[in-house]
Amino acid sequence: MKKIAIVTLSDFNNYGNRLQNYALERIITSQGYDVVSLVDFRPNLLKTSVKTIIKKDGIKFTDRMKKIRRLKNFLDFDKKYVNTFPVNAGEFSSVSDDEYHCFIVGSDQVWNPDWAKYTYDRMFLRFCSPTKRISYAASFGVDKIPEKWVDKYKAGLIDFKALSVREDKAVDIVKNTIGITCHKVLDPTMLLERAEWDKIKKMPTKINGKNYILTYFLGGRTREVEKVIYRYAKLTDSAVINLQDYNTPYYTVGPDEFVGLISKAKMVLTDSFHATVFSIIYEKPFVVYDRHGSGKKMGSRLSSLLEMCGLNDRRASALDEKMLLQVDYTNARLAIQKEKVHSLKYLNEAIQSCGDSVG
Repeated sequence: MKKIAIVTLSDFNNYGNRLQNYALERIITSQGYDVVSLVDFRPNLLKTSVKTIIKKDGIKFTDRMKKIRRLKNFLDFDKKYVNTFPVNAGEFSSVSDDEYHCFIVGSDQVWNPDWAKYTYDRMFLRFCSPTKRISYAASFGVDKIPEKWVDKYKAGLIDFKALSVREDKAVDIVKNTIGITCHKVLDPTMLLERAEWDKIKKMPTKINGKNYILTYFLGGRTREVEKVIYRYAKLTDSAVINLQDYNTPYYTVGPDEFVGLISKAKMVLTDSFHATVFSIIYEKPFVVYDRHGSGKKMGSRLSSLLEMCGLNDRRASALDEKMLLQVDYTNARLAIQKEKVHSLKYLNEAIQSCGDSVG
Protein backbone atom coordinates (compact mmCIF):
# COMPACT_ATOMS: atom_id res chain seq x y z
CA MET A 1 0.00 0.00 0.00
CA LYS A 2 1.40 3.41 -1.00
CA LYS A 3 2.10 5.78 1.88
CA ILE A 4 1.12 9.46 1.76
CA ALA A 5 2.11 12.20 4.20
CA ILE A 6 -0.06 15.21 4.97
CA VAL A 7 1.75 18.32 6.19
CA THR A 8 -0.51 20.80 7.91
CA LEU A 9 -0.73 23.21 10.82
CA SER A 10 -1.42 21.66 14.20
CA ASP A 11 -3.55 23.81 16.48
CA PHE A 12 -5.01 21.94 19.43
CA ASN A 13 -7.25 24.86 20.34
CA ASN A 14 -8.95 25.28 16.95
CA TYR A 15 -11.88 23.09 15.91
CA GLY A 16 -11.58 23.67 12.18
CA ASN A 17 -7.87 22.85 12.19
CA ARG A 18 -8.33 19.39 13.68
CA LEU A 19 -11.49 18.62 11.69
CA GLN A 20 -9.95 19.51 8.31
CA ASN A 21 -6.94 17.33 9.14
CA TYR A 22 -9.25 14.41 10.02
CA ALA A 23 -11.32 14.91 6.85
CA LEU A 24 -8.34 14.97 4.47
CA GLU A 25 -6.89 11.85 6.08
CA ARG A 26 -10.27 10.13 5.87
CA ILE A 27 -10.76 10.94 2.18
CA ILE A 28 -7.28 9.81 1.12
CA THR A 29 -7.46 6.65 3.25
CA SER A 30 -10.77 5.77 1.60
CA GLN A 31 -8.94 5.76 -1.76
CA GLY A 32 -6.73 2.92 -0.57
CA TYR A 33 -3.65 4.74 0.71
CA ASP A 34 -1.80 4.54 4.02
CA VAL A 35 -1.92 8.11 5.38
CA VAL A 36 -0.02 9.88 8.15
CA SER A 37 -0.04 13.54 9.18
CA LEU A 38 3.38 15.01 9.95
CA VAL A 39 2.87 17.66 12.63
CA ASP A 40 5.48 19.92 14.18
CA PHE A 41 3.62 20.26 17.47
CA ARG A 42 1.54 17.99 19.67
CA PRO A 43 1.28 19.27 23.23
CA ASN A 44 2.09 17.07 26.21
CA LEU A 45 -0.98 17.15 28.45
CA LEU A 46 0.91 16.79 31.74
CA LYS A 47 3.55 19.44 30.96
CA THR A 48 0.96 21.84 29.55
CA SER A 49 -1.29 21.29 32.58
CA VAL A 50 1.50 22.16 35.02
CA LYS A 51 2.45 25.28 33.05
CA THR A 52 -1.21 26.36 32.82
CA ILE A 53 -1.76 25.91 36.57
CA ILE A 54 1.36 27.80 37.73
CA LYS A 55 1.29 30.56 35.10
CA LYS A 56 0.59 34.00 36.57
CA ASP A 57 -1.72 35.58 34.00
CA GLY A 58 -4.74 36.70 36.03
CA ILE A 59 -6.94 33.79 34.91
CA LYS A 60 -8.97 32.12 37.68
CA PHE A 61 -7.98 28.60 38.72
CA THR A 62 -11.33 27.16 37.60
CA ASP A 63 -10.83 28.70 34.17
CA ARG A 64 -7.31 27.27 33.99
CA MET A 65 -8.77 23.82 34.63
CA LYS A 66 -11.26 24.36 31.79
CA LYS A 67 -8.37 25.12 29.43
CA ILE A 68 -6.74 21.85 30.47
CA ARG A 69 -9.98 19.88 29.97
CA ARG A 70 -10.45 21.47 26.56
CA LEU A 71 -6.90 20.47 25.55
CA LYS A 72 -7.52 16.92 26.79
CA ASN A 73 -10.66 16.69 24.64
CA PHE A 74 -8.71 17.88 21.60
CA LEU A 75 -5.92 15.37 22.25
CA ASP A 76 -8.44 12.56 22.79
CA PHE A 77 -10.07 13.39 19.45
CA ASP A 78 -6.71 13.42 17.72
CA LYS A 79 -5.65 10.11 19.27
CA LYS A 80 -8.90 8.47 18.20
CA TYR A 81 -9.33 9.87 14.71
CA VAL A 82 -6.10 11.38 13.30
CA ASN A 83 -2.92 9.45 12.52
CA THR A 84 -0.36 12.07 13.55
CA PHE A 85 3.40 11.65 13.63
CA PRO A 86 5.33 14.45 15.40
CA VAL A 87 8.38 15.89 13.63
CA ASN A 88 10.30 18.77 15.18
CA ALA A 89 9.98 21.94 13.10
CA GLY A 90 13.68 22.00 12.24
CA GLU A 91 13.92 18.30 11.42
CA PHE A 92 11.65 17.87 8.40
CA SER A 93 14.75 17.52 6.23
CA SER A 94 15.31 14.18 7.96
CA VAL A 95 11.97 12.82 6.69
CA SER A 96 12.68 10.04 4.20
CA ASP A 97 11.59 11.04 0.69
CA ASP A 98 11.63 7.40 -0.42
CA GLU A 99 9.22 6.33 2.32
CA TYR A 100 6.30 8.28 0.83
CA HIS A 101 4.58 8.25 -2.55
CA CYS A 102 3.84 11.97 -2.13
CA PHE A 103 3.45 14.80 0.37
CA ILE A 104 0.27 16.89 0.55
CA VAL A 105 0.27 20.30 2.23
CA GLY A 106 -3.13 21.56 3.35
CA SER A 107 -5.71 22.45 4.16
CA ASP A 108 -6.03 25.54 6.41
CA GLN A 109 -3.87 28.68 6.35
CA VAL A 110 -0.63 26.80 5.69
CA TRP A 111 0.70 29.62 3.51
CA ASN A 112 -0.21 32.56 5.74
CA PRO A 113 2.72 35.03 5.53
CA ASP A 114 2.24 35.99 9.19
CA TRP A 115 4.02 32.82 10.26
CA ALA A 116 6.01 32.04 7.09
CA LYS A 117 9.22 33.00 8.91
CA TYR A 118 8.81 29.83 10.96
CA THR A 119 6.90 27.53 8.59
CA TYR A 120 8.10 28.32 5.05
CA ASP A 121 10.35 25.31 4.38
CA ARG A 122 7.94 22.65 5.62
CA MET A 123 4.71 24.24 4.38
CA PHE A 124 6.15 24.64 0.90
CA LEU A 125 7.51 21.06 1.16
CA ARG A 126 11.08 22.14 0.48
CA PHE A 127 12.34 19.02 2.25
CA CYS A 128 11.07 16.60 -0.44
CA SER A 129 11.39 16.08 -4.20
CA PRO A 130 9.41 18.56 -6.36
CA THR A 131 7.81 15.57 -8.12
CA LYS A 132 6.15 14.62 -4.83
CA ARG A 133 4.77 18.03 -3.82
CA ILE A 134 0.98 18.50 -3.83
CA SER A 135 -1.16 21.17 -2.23
CA TYR A 136 -4.79 20.57 -1.35
CA ALA A 137 -7.07 23.51 -0.47
CA ALA A 138 -4.15 25.55 0.83
CA SER A 139 -5.03 29.00 2.12
CA PHE A 140 -2.99 32.18 2.45
CA GLY A 141 -5.31 33.75 5.03
CA VAL A 142 -4.76 37.16 3.40
CA ASP A 143 -5.73 38.85 0.15
CA LYS A 144 -2.19 39.83 -0.83
CA ILE A 145 1.35 38.58 -0.18
CA PRO A 146 3.55 41.24 1.49
CA GLU A 147 6.21 42.55 -0.87
CA LYS A 148 9.07 41.17 1.26
CA TRP A 149 7.74 37.63 0.79
CA VAL A 150 6.90 37.68 -2.93
CA ASP A 151 10.21 36.22 -4.18
CA LYS A 152 10.19 33.45 -1.57
CA TYR A 153 6.58 32.55 -2.34
CA LYS A 154 7.34 32.49 -6.06
CA ALA A 155 10.21 30.06 -5.45
CA GLY A 156 8.01 27.96 -3.18
CA LEU A 157 4.99 27.73 -5.47
CA ILE A 158 6.73 27.16 -8.80
CA ASP A 159 8.06 23.70 -7.89
CA PHE A 160 4.77 22.01 -6.96
CA LYS A 161 3.70 18.97 -8.94
CA ALA A 162 0.04 19.91 -8.41
CA LEU A 163 -1.40 23.12 -6.96
CA SER A 164 -4.82 23.74 -5.47
CA VAL A 165 -6.13 26.38 -3.09
CA ARG A 166 -9.32 27.02 -1.13
CA GLU A 167 -10.43 30.55 -2.07
CA ASP A 168 -10.89 32.76 -5.12
CA LYS A 169 -8.39 35.25 -3.68
CA ALA A 170 -5.84 32.46 -3.33
CA VAL A 171 -6.27 31.61 -7.03
CA ASP A 172 -5.51 35.27 -7.76
CA ILE A 173 -2.43 35.23 -5.54
CA VAL A 174 -0.99 32.17 -7.30
CA LYS A 175 -1.77 33.66 -10.72
CA ASN A 176 -0.14 36.98 -9.82
CA THR A 177 2.89 35.31 -8.24
CA ILE A 178 3.83 32.58 -10.75
CA GLY A 179 1.48 33.16 -13.70
CA ILE A 180 -0.35 29.84 -13.26
CA THR A 181 -4.09 29.38 -12.89
CA CYS A 182 -4.36 26.72 -10.20
CA HIS A 183 -7.35 24.67 -9.08
CA LYS A 184 -9.81 25.94 -6.50
CA VAL A 185 -11.12 23.03 -4.44
CA LEU A 186 -13.40 22.41 -1.48
CA ASP A 187 -12.18 22.49 2.08
CA PRO A 188 -11.66 18.82 3.09
CA THR A 189 -14.48 19.01 5.62
CA MET A 190 -16.92 19.46 2.73
CA LEU A 191 -15.70 16.34 0.92
CA LEU A 192 -17.26 14.12 3.57
CA GLU A 193 -21.00 13.45 3.47
CA ARG A 194 -23.14 14.42 6.44
CA ALA A 195 -23.53 10.72 7.28
CA GLU A 196 -19.75 10.49 7.73
CA TRP A 197 -19.77 13.35 10.22
CA ASP A 198 -22.70 11.74 12.03
CA LYS A 199 -20.43 8.79 12.81
CA ILE A 200 -18.04 10.90 14.88
CA LYS A 201 -20.23 13.72 16.22
CA LYS A 202 -20.99 13.74 19.91
CA MET A 203 -23.38 15.77 22.06
CA PRO A 204 -22.29 17.22 25.41
CA THR A 205 -24.26 15.67 28.27
CA LYS A 206 -25.31 19.14 29.49
CA ILE A 207 -27.70 19.78 26.59
CA ASN A 208 -30.64 17.60 27.68
CA GLY A 209 -32.74 18.32 24.60
CA LYS A 210 -33.07 22.09 25.08
CA ASN A 211 -33.29 24.59 22.21
CA TYR A 212 -30.17 26.69 21.82
CA ILE A 213 -28.47 29.19 19.56
CA LEU A 214 -24.78 28.38 19.10
CA THR A 215 -22.33 31.28 18.92
CA TYR A 216 -18.66 30.93 17.98
CA PHE A 217 -16.74 34.18 17.45
CA LEU A 218 -12.97 33.97 17.07
CA GLY A 219 -12.67 37.75 16.89
CA GLY A 220 -14.83 38.55 19.89
CA ARG A 221 -18.35 39.97 20.02
CA THR A 222 -19.20 43.67 19.97
CA ARG A 223 -21.89 45.08 22.22
CA GLU A 224 -24.16 45.45 19.18
CA VAL A 225 -23.70 41.77 18.27
CA GLU A 226 -24.41 40.76 21.89
CA LYS A 227 -27.73 42.60 21.73
CA VAL A 228 -28.66 40.87 18.46
CA ILE A 229 -27.77 37.43 19.84
CA TYR A 230 -30.05 37.77 22.84
CA ARG A 231 -32.82 39.28 20.74
CA TYR A 232 -32.63 36.25 18.42
CA ALA A 233 -32.60 33.95 21.46
CA LYS A 234 -35.81 35.54 22.70
CA LEU A 235 -37.41 35.35 19.24
CA THR A 236 -36.61 31.64 18.95
CA ASP A 237 -37.20 30.75 22.62
CA SER A 238 -33.64 29.42 22.85
CA ALA A 239 -30.75 29.41 25.26
CA VAL A 240 -27.39 30.81 24.10
CA ILE A 241 -24.28 28.63 24.02
CA ASN A 242 -21.06 30.59 23.60
CA LEU A 243 -18.15 28.27 22.83
CA GLN A 244 -15.57 30.93 23.68
CA ASP A 245 -16.86 31.75 27.16
CA TYR A 246 -14.84 30.43 30.12
CA ASN A 247 -17.90 30.87 32.32
CA THR A 248 -19.87 28.09 30.63
CA PRO A 249 -19.27 24.32 30.66
CA TYR A 250 -19.22 24.36 26.84
CA TYR A 251 -15.79 25.99 26.62
CA THR A 252 -14.21 22.56 27.13
CA VAL A 253 -15.91 20.72 24.24
CA GLY A 254 -13.74 18.88 21.72
CA PRO A 255 -13.96 18.82 17.90
CA ASP A 256 -16.48 15.94 17.83
CA GLU A 257 -18.78 17.85 20.21
CA PHE A 258 -18.32 20.99 18.11
CA VAL A 259 -19.84 19.10 15.15
CA GLY A 260 -22.58 17.70 17.38
CA LEU A 261 -23.54 21.11 18.77
CA ILE A 262 -23.83 22.64 15.31
CA SER A 263 -25.88 19.68 14.06
CA LYS A 264 -28.56 20.20 16.73
CA ALA A 265 -28.51 24.01 17.02
CA LYS A 266 -31.61 26.06 16.37
CA MET A 267 -29.32 28.57 14.69
CA VAL A 268 -25.59 29.38 14.46
CA LEU A 269 -24.07 32.86 14.69
CA THR A 270 -20.37 33.06 13.87
CA ASP A 271 -17.36 34.73 12.25
CA SER A 272 -15.67 31.34 11.78
CA PHE A 273 -15.11 29.64 8.43
CA HIS A 274 -15.53 26.11 9.73
CA ALA A 275 -18.55 26.91 11.91
CA THR A 276 -20.13 28.21 8.69
CA VAL A 277 -19.05 25.08 6.79
CA PHE A 278 -20.69 22.76 9.30
CA SER A 279 -23.81 24.93 9.44
CA ILE A 280 -24.07 24.38 5.67
CA ILE A 281 -23.32 20.65 5.92
CA TYR A 282 -26.14 20.27 8.45
CA GLU A 283 -28.33 22.81 6.64
CA LYS A 284 -28.86 24.96 9.73
CA PRO A 285 -30.02 28.57 9.80
CA PHE A 286 -26.88 30.66 10.33
CA VAL A 287 -25.66 34.25 10.29
CA VAL A 288 -22.08 35.22 9.38
CA TYR A 289 -20.41 38.30 10.84
CA ASP A 290 -17.23 40.10 9.81
CA ARG A 291 -14.46 39.27 12.25
CA HIS A 292 -14.14 42.01 14.85
CA GLY A 293 -10.67 43.30 15.66
CA SER A 294 -8.92 41.70 12.67
CA GLY A 295 -6.48 44.24 11.29
CA LYS A 296 -6.04 42.30 8.05
CA LYS A 297 -8.69 41.03 5.68
CA MET A 298 -9.57 37.56 6.93
CA GLY A 299 -12.89 37.16 5.12
CA SER A 300 -11.91 35.98 1.62
CA ARG A 301 -12.42 32.30 2.50
CA LEU A 302 -15.90 33.04 3.85
CA SER A 303 -16.73 35.16 0.82
CA SER A 304 -15.74 32.33 -1.54
CA LEU A 305 -17.80 29.83 0.44
CA LEU A 306 -20.95 31.95 0.58
CA GLU A 307 -20.63 32.92 -3.08
CA MET A 308 -20.23 29.30 -4.18
CA CYS A 309 -23.28 28.21 -2.18
CA GLY A 310 -25.43 31.19 -3.17
CA LEU A 311 -25.82 32.12 0.48
CA ASN A 312 -24.58 35.70 0.58
CA ASP A 313 -27.91 36.64 2.13
CA ARG A 314 -26.77 34.92 5.35
CA ARG A 315 -24.31 37.72 6.04
CA ALA A 316 -25.41 39.82 9.00
CA SER A 317 -25.18 42.93 6.83
CA ALA A 318 -27.56 41.47 4.21
CA LEU A 319 -29.92 39.38 6.34
CA ASP A 320 -33.68 39.80 6.03
CA GLU A 321 -34.79 38.95 9.56
CA LYS A 322 -38.09 37.63 8.28
CA MET A 323 -35.97 34.78 6.84
CA LEU A 324 -33.98 34.29 10.04
CA LEU A 325 -34.86 30.60 10.41
CA GLN A 326 -35.49 29.90 6.73
CA VAL A 327 -32.61 28.95 4.44
CA ASP A 328 -33.08 27.50 0.96
CA TYR A 329 -30.25 25.01 0.50
CA THR A 330 -31.34 23.75 -2.93
CA ASN A 331 -28.68 25.60 -4.94
CA ALA A 332 -26.04 25.05 -2.26
CA ARG A 333 -26.48 21.27 -2.46
CA LEU A 334 -26.01 21.32 -6.24
CA ALA A 335 -22.99 23.63 -6.07
CA ILE A 336 -21.28 21.57 -3.38
CA GLN A 337 -21.84 18.33 -5.26
CA LYS A 338 -20.37 19.82 -8.45
CA GLU A 339 -17.33 21.13 -6.59
CA LYS A 340 -16.91 17.83 -4.76
CA VAL A 341 -16.61 15.96 -8.05
CA HIS A 342 -13.99 18.45 -9.29
CA SER A 343 -12.07 18.41 -5.99
CA LEU A 344 -11.87 14.62 -5.74
CA LYS A 345 -10.84 14.36 -9.40
CA TYR A 346 -8.03 16.85 -8.81
CA LEU A 347 -6.86 15.05 -5.67
CA ASN A 348 -6.88 11.59 -7.24
CA GLU A 349 -5.10 12.72 -10.41
CA ALA A 350 -2.53 14.68 -8.43
CA ILE A 351 -1.67 11.67 -6.28
CA GLN A 352 -1.49 9.35 -9.27
CA SER A 353 0.82 11.74 -11.15
CA CYS A 354 3.44 11.85 -8.44
CA GLY A 355 6.81 10.53 -9.38
CA ASP A 356 6.55 11.95 -12.92
CA SER A 357 8.47 15.06 -13.92
CA VAL A 358 7.19 18.44 -12.76
CA GLY A 359 5.29 20.34 -15.44
